Amino acid sequence: MTLAVERAYWGTVVIDVIALAWVYTLWRGQRLPYALRAWNLLALTYLLGTWFLMTVGPVSMIYLMAFPVLTALLLGLRPALSALALNAVTLLLLGYLANTDLHVPGLEGQPFIEWLVITVNFLFISAILTLSCAVLLQQLDRSLEQQLIIARNLAEGQEELRRTAQALNRLAYYDELTSLPNRRLLMDRLNQAQASARRGTQGGTLLYLDLDRFKNINDARGHAAGDALLVAVARRLGGLLREEDTVARLGGDEFVILSPHSPTDATGEARAARVVGDKVREAFEQPFLLDGQPYSTQASIGVVVLGGAAQGAEELLRNADTAMYRAKTAGRNRVAYFEAEMQQEVEAKLNLENELAHAIENNQLALHLQSQVDASGAIVGVELLLRWTHPTLGAIPPSRFIPIAEESNLIQSLGDWVLEQGCRIQRQLREAGHAVPVSINVSPRQFHQHDFVERALALLDRQQVDTALLIFEVTEGLLLDDLEHTIERMEALAERGIRFSIDDFGTGYSSLAYLKRLPLHELKIDRSFITDTPDDPGDTAIVEMILSMARHLELKVVAEGVETRAQAEFLSSHGCTAQQGYLHARPQPLDRWLANGGRLDRS
Repeated sequence: MTLAVERAYWGTVVIDVIALAWVYTLWRGQRLPYALRAWNLLALTYLLGTWFLMTVGPVSMIYLMAFPVLTALLLGLRPALSALALNAVTLLLLGYLANTDLHVPGLEGQPFIEWLVITVNFLFISAILTLSCAVLLQQLDRSLEQQLIIARNLAEGQEELRRTAQALNRLAYYDELTSLPNRRLLMDRLNQAQASARRGTQGGTLLYLDLDRFKNINDARGHAAGDALLVAVARRLGGLLREEDTVARLGGDEFVILSPHSPTDATGEARAARVVGDKVREAFEQPFLLDGQPYSTQASIGVVVLGGAAQGAEELLRNADTAMYRAKTAGRNRVAYFEAEMQQEVEAKLNLENELAHAIENNQLALHLQSQVDASGAIVGVELLLRWTHPTLGAIPPSRFIPIAEESNLIQSLGDWVLEQGCRIQRQLREAGHAVPVSINVSPRQFHQHDFVERALALLDRQQVDTALLIFEVTEGLLLDDLEHTIERMEALAERGIRFSIDDFGTGYSSLAYLKRLPLHELKIDRSFITDTPDDPGDTAIVEMILSMARHLELKVVAEGVETRAQAEFLSSHGCTAQQGYLHARPQPLDRWLANGGRLDRS
């Protein structure tokens, strides 16, 4: 513009001022649509190029060439081709007018054909530049789009990795069903809390919960109802405690609560533990509402105070578990606090479990026979009773070692041993001329083993047992687990001639409807009802009811624990099929039973 002023190109000065004002207006008009501002800039470029061509001459054609190039950069290839066409028309028109009356500096005197050649050359070069810019811009745009796609994919990949890491973390540290912390996370927090408690910087209470009779609900209503109950319990426990407390699910129906608090003395620790324990137990007093149906369950709770002699999280958890089992055996729905004596009991129990495993492996157990008699006193059957005489501890009653076997995996090997020995005894009795039914006890855990039926039948074939003289005694607890499958298994065994007897009838799960569906042969009245019969009206009524029901169901009845003449006479007068007890015979080894010729031995 300075050069134009010096040389008095006032028209050019005016055009430059207008152009600058135009550009400034476009710069200030940021809110105007992009296309409008672009077309304004392109129009300005075109007009400037045309003006300079008309005033300066062909040397200024470079300005006109900028018009399609800028169009390609700002709006794309198609508008750029239109700009090229407009340039061609403009050049041809100016060349034509230059040969008429219009004075165009630098254009006069050139034939139109020559100007046409100039126009074509100009368009060729301009087109190459325009197309190059357009292609370059497209490549840049495509490259940028690919970069954006890569960046988006990377972002999505990072987000997916983050979600996967979170999911893995939840799987590693949280229970999938209840969303509570699992054993791993609990142990980590428990180790930290125990370390703080031993340093004296923090106190705390650990509670081990086991839902009472949860299995009944799970079996009766299905696993979906059981899962819903576990979720409801988790939610109620979570709402009951403080934010700093930890509620964890160990698996099944077992929950653990870690409740830290400020350090205090032993009395304060015990008081805090009692408060938390009672608070949790009271939370189960209200039923849980699931699908509009109320479900009642209680919890047996074991409590241990952090610190003390326990060294780590595993020992603390084991102590709390020990206390919980004390609460359960004491009658359920209770809170039991761990004491050192409990650990001694646990160790004694473990020692006895090891001794029992050794006894099974080394054939140190024995089966004794107790005769069953009818009203005339004739032997109508025998029951095989398990006996264990320890080399140093002496005689250990079944009431002590059978529960240990049931709580451990020893019940399978013990049950297999009893069944095999029982088959041998039955064959020996038959070969000795005593063709009487032999009753063998089968535990629920043994019966529910997936291959029990197949193994039992294979053993009977191998031992050449007369199945018509074999009775499997099962308890009512057998009916609590998958009744349909239980009936199916019982029927499979009954088809081979094996008969079934319900042991300790009346003390557990009794249902007339279910009894009608089971392939039963007899019921055994538990000794607890016989002890005070016929003196106690209540027990007497129960015995009479069982005998009456058995007659209607066409089942035989064996009364256990008969020890007095009055009991025997009462049972005989009311149609009891058989009696078993010290009044008639004590349990005795097979050789002694055979030596007596099957006669009764009351000694």
